[in-house]
Amino acid sequence: MKYVSIIYLIALASCAHYRAPSSVNGQQVASDSIALGNVTATATKSSQKSDVCFDINVVVKGTDQAVAQPSNWTLAWVDKAEQYHLMNFSQREPASVPQGGRVAAQYGEYEQWSNTFRTCAPEARFNEVKALVLTPKSLPYKESKGLYLNWQ
Repeated sequence: MKYVSIIYLIALASCAHYRAPSSVNGQQVASDSIALGNVTATATKSSQKSDVCFDINVVVKGTDQAVAQPSNWTLAWVDKAEQYHLMNFSQREPASVPQGGRVAAQYGEYEQWSNTFRTCAPEARFNEVKALVLTPKSLPYKESKGLYLNWQ
């Protein structure tokens, strides 16, 4: 019985990482988290003229403001053939600085920062974009992978 409970917990934990895409106002939304939920991202995929554009919101907890800066992240979109296409990653126009600061919780205080970015992939077709991959350059958590925001 003990082993069945352990297997069940492992299966549950592995499924908890996947976030199903949803739709908001005709735009597709995907999200993911890493570092036990301390780093989360949500991306909205939309079509604008001949480009596929992404509005990305990154939230980091328990770390400093620099982790939420666009210069700390690399970005690629993934097509249906699992090929990665690197993209430029910049702040929303007009530029916004990471929002946040110290947060008080029942168990203590921590810092939380969020930032919103926008980028477009002119060579992509809306239905070809399977996912976005956000990879931090620096992160104070032991994490070996980036955020995988999946629309398929």
